[in-house]
Amino acid sequence: RLEFISGGWCMNDEASTHYNSIIDQHSLGAEFLRDKFGECGRPKIGWQIDPFGHSREQASLFAQMGFDGLFFGRADYDDRATRNRTKTMEMVWKASANLDSKSWLFTGVLPNGYGPPNSFCFDYRCSDNPIMDDPHFYDYNVDERVQSFIQAAHDEAIGYATNHTIMTFGSDFQYENANEGFKNLDKLIKYVNAKQATGSNVNVFYSTPSCYLYALNKVDRAWPLKTDDFFPYAHHPHGFWTGYFTSRAALKRYERHSNNILQVTRQ
Repeated sequence: RLEFISGGWCMNDEASTHYNSIIDQHSLGAEFLRDKFGECGRPKIGWQIDPFGHSREQASLFAQMGFDGLFFGRADYDDRATRNRTKTMEMVWKASANLDSKSWLFTGVLPNGYGPPNSFCFDYRCSDNPIMDDPHFYDYNVDERVQSFIQAAHDEAIGYATNHTIMTFGSDFQYENANEGFKNLDKLIKYVNAKQATGSNVNVFYSTPSCYLYALNKVDRAWPLKTDDFFPYAHHPHGFWTGYFTSRAALKRYERHSNNILQVTRQ
């Protein structure tokens, strides 16, 4: 239930960065994980949940690093709507025209960015109702919250081609009080799964991206193909995140010049 994903020093942007720096920062992170945790710490899943658009070169690099899959949270609003309608939120990304299968990578778009379903944020920063399971309390809400979650599970599953779906919990700056979040998740899992006794087909459990990918692999189905970038990214009809493709020239030069110096010192 604990897995290191991506394993880089950071979650790099995919539009303004140079491949040298992408490789370097992932190498640094992978070396740290290997030294501290051995083979068990080796990341196998790319986790690019917050970059604003995704390049096929990033996917190609992940495939060449030996990763089994990639998940990301931000997809163009129109592309996401189409994929959700056609059940193509998951695919095989053929990320290079030259490397053939060496660059192929299973890729999934997460259903709700990288946050929880609506009304199920249990962090102290949120105002969503916790699971109140003491029937003596006036605000007992197990039945209501369970039904809301089951509906959310069905809603998020619409865009996916199998009966497995991945749900993310948490968001920016959360889990400062992790006990509160996991206490509510434990209750949610318990009461949602209890509904199976009366015909519900929703089964909820803690998992990891690798376990999820393993379950999808066992389904043994063909996946749609992707051969180009997930650029440009827009979060609404007039909200294109493209300005940084050409802006911040000084920062980009500084990064590239610094990496050149780093490469020289390694000779």
